This record gives sequence, C-alpha cells and structure tokens, in this order.
Amino acid sequence: MDKSAQKVLIDALSQHQAYLYRASSQSVNELTGQFNKLSERQLSRLAELLNEISDSERNALQSLNFSSKAKASKNLEEIKAILNEWFKSIDDDLFEQFDKSALQLAVYEASYSAKLVAGTAAVVNVEKIYKAAKKAPYAGGQLVDYLFADIAASLRKKVEHVIRDGISQGQTNQQIVQRIKGRKANNYKDGLLKSSRESIERQVRTARSHISTATYIDTYKALGVEYVKVVATLDGRTCEYCASIDGDVYAIDDPARPRFPVHPNNRTTYVPCDKSGEIAGLRPFVMDERKVKDIPKEERKHLIGQLDANTSFKEFFEQSDEFFQRTWLGKSKYELYKKGEYSIDKFADPLNKRGYTLAELKALDQKTFNNVLGE
Repeated sequence: MDKSAQKVLIDALSQHQAYLYRASSQSVNELTGQFNKLSERQLSRLAELLNEISDSERNALQSLNFSSKAKASKNLEEIKAILNEWFKSIDDDLFEQFDKSALQLAVYEASYSAKLVAGTAAVVNVEKIYKAAKKAPYAGGQLVDYLFADIAASLRKKVEHVIRDGISQGQTNQQIVQRIKGRKANNYKDGLLKSSRESIERQVRTARSHISTATYIDTYKALGVEYVKVVATLDGRTCEYCASIDGDVYAIDDPARPRFPVHPNNRTTYVPCDKSGEIAGLRPFVMDERKVKDIPKEERKHLIGQLDANTSFKEFFEQSDEFFQRTWLGKSKYELYKKGEYSIDKFADPLNKRGYTLAELKALDQKTFNNVLGE
C-alpha cells in the first residue's frame, strides 16, 4: 500500500469509527425499545396476577423455587409461566433482531474496508465470516449467540429475589413491581430494568465491534494484506492494556495477535500495514478522559488535536501535561512513573489484558529481584 493510500486509510478509519458508534446507538435504541415493550407487557400481567393471589399463595411465593418442576397452585404456576415467557422472549426476540442487523453490519464492513484499502470490492463470503465471528470468543470469552441469554438469566435471578424479598418485607404488590420497573418520577432509572438496559447497550456495542474487527481481518486477508498494526484511541478513556500495545505490528495470521475487542466498550482495532508498521498521515488525540461532546467548546482547542499517525500512546502520554498523566494513571502509579521506575507499558498485564494493581506490581518486582539474585 502506497503512502497516499495509507494517509487516506488512517483518516477514513478514524471518521468511520465515529459513524459506527452512531450506528451502534441506533441498534441499541431499537433493542432497548423492544426490551421495554416485552418487559412492560409481562410486568403488567405479573401485577394483575399478584393482585389475585390469596394470602396463603402469597406466603408460599416468598419461598417458591421458580425453576422447580414441582406443582404449585394454578396462580403460582401462572406466575412462573409469565417469568419463563418474559425471559425467553428477551433472549429469542432481541437476538433475532440483533442477528439481522449484525449480518448487515458485516456486509457493509466488508464492502467498506475493501474499497478503502483496494478501491474495489473484495471476494469474501460475508455470511461465512459472520458465522465464524459468532463462534469466536471476545471480550473475555463472550459469544455472540449468548449475548441476550446472559442478560435474561441475570435479570430473572434479580426479579425472583425482589419478589421473595418484597413479600417477606411486607411490601405491597405495587411496591414490588415498582422495584423492578422503577418510578415514573425518576424516569424509571431506579428499577432493576435500568441495569439490564445498560447491559444491553454495553454488550451490543462490544459485539458489534467484534463483528466489525473480524470482518476487517478476513477482508484484509482476501486482499493479500500480510501485516496489521494495533491502533488504540489516543484519549483518557483508553485502558492501560490497549495503551501498552498501541503501535504493535503483527503478522495477520499470528496466533498471538490480540483479538479485539478484549474488553467491553473496547475501541482498539487494526489497520493494514507493511512489516515496518510505518503509516502515513495523522491520528487524532483528546488529552482528556471526557468524551468530546462533554468538553466545553472553549476548552477543546487546548485538548484536541492531531499527531503523526506513527505516534504511539506511550509517546502521546509522554507529551501530555501532568494533569492528564496523573488523572489517567492515578496518584500512586503516577508517582512510580515520575520516579522513572515504570514506563506505561509496564502497568499492563499482557496475559489478562488489563492493568496491574499495585499489589501485583509489587509481586512482580519481588519476583524479578529474586531472579536477579538467583534465588
């Protein structure tokens, strides 16, 4: 790839990431909207049934094993059926909706990346790429197929606990349902469903990032790309692990190559390059931990800019002001950094793909010290 093409690539991919975030927002909004409809319908049924149960059934409900196949009264069996239907629909309906949009995303990403790199469409089997992506673990072992099953299972457990606890605490049926749904006065942000909506957003964004990256890699391979370079985001929200490997170059088939996303909301990706890893053009930076939209306009010119595309996060960090460095590292790690005892790539655990704690750093230091002494 010539230098002019590389310059266009890095600029275009940076802009493309912003567009992808907006597209993910639309997908998240559609899915949370569907989640709200499913939950509202089943909660209404649950509320009606709770109002019909007898005192003895209410007492039995507080110790009921909702997953048990043992027979209970008709009303209690119907409550169990409502919960079964509710959480099965969260898994089935939301995944069906996500699955369609995710395949469309893979088709678009294959076309986009091919035209960007080669100026033409690549001959790739997008359905095969998407199928493989669904079977590949990401962000600590998650699988696309279980995206909503895990959310549904977690919510079910919490709902069952609230029902039992509410009855044992003498709460009214309305209070129990309100704990699940939230209060209208607080825009329903104080109920159990809030955390599930947040999980949907986090998991959907991460899964879509996984699908995009997997599509890029397979498209690059189809175009004959042999090497890829890690490109993290130069801002205060990038984790220590991604910062530590920013700029690393891997053979595209290297089994040791990190499979992004490595954690929820991971924004790190790959760009094609030659063996040297040199890329023409500029890359944006934000010397702040806030999102650009949250930074007052009068402050942006001092915090936002562009650097040579080959500037690593480590180099960007070394050029940053003390406030940014201290905020990103935290007080204790910043003191170690300033003393020259650690460079920022030493703060990350390459095996677990996260930052080391101070206790872990001390343990590693002791191990190194013992090795030096031959103990």
